[in-house]
Amino acid sequence: MFIVLGSLFGQGLLHGVGPDHCLAIGALASRGGLRRAVAVSVRFGLGHMAVLGVLATAAVVAGVVIPARWESALEVVGGASLLALGCWTLLGGVPGDPTHHHGDGVMHAHDLVEHPPGAAPAPAPAARRGFFPLVAGALFGLSGVRSLVLALPLMAQRNPVVLVAGVGLFGLGVLLSMVLVGYLTQRIATAAHRVERGLRVLVGLSSMACGAWWVVDHLG
Repeated sequence: MFIVLGSLFGQGLLHGVGPDHCLAIGALASRGGLRRAVAVSVRFGLGHMAVLGVLATAAVVAGVVIPARWESALEVVGGASLLALGCWTLLGGVPGDPTHHHGDGVMHAHDLVEHPPGAAPAPAPAARRGFFPLVAGALFGLSGVRSLVLALPLMAQRNPVVLVAGVGLFGLGVLLSMVLVGYLTQRIATAAHRVERGLRVLVGLSSMACGAWWVVDHLG
């Protein structure tokens, strides 16, 4: 059982660095400072592991079998989401995103929301509040539910506590690998800030190409 639990943790690590996840996190974490990149990666990972864990556990406990065609349909959703993230990256990110570079190579952020003196500040855009990465991670998590379900029935038969532990370890592996991807993405973007626009275009086009291929491959 310890081998099974360790294997699930390893599967979580590998799942988190899938090409679609790396491109999605790269698109979200390439703009802004290190703290923002890590925060975005954590939110994406939390949304991802929450959907995977809850739906997979519920399916195993209820004895629901997820058909392969459902997984293909959900992969199309993931591909479309990746395509949208690529477009979002090419357009420069979230409208009103205050993070930018000056000539000194240091990230700066200014509050672009103006409001009359004494009035309550306008609410920040959803992405700046952290909901956008969370929702994006959840959408990408839908397509992986069936794969996790296939790895859990033996654990459910042995002990429900072990089932929860296995799902938790899988989710922890996913979260750790995604945070590492976000960290590395931001470090690379910072080191190459002089060609940041070129990198953003490269990440955006790669995301769009991968997303389009993902959709076509799973529609066929």
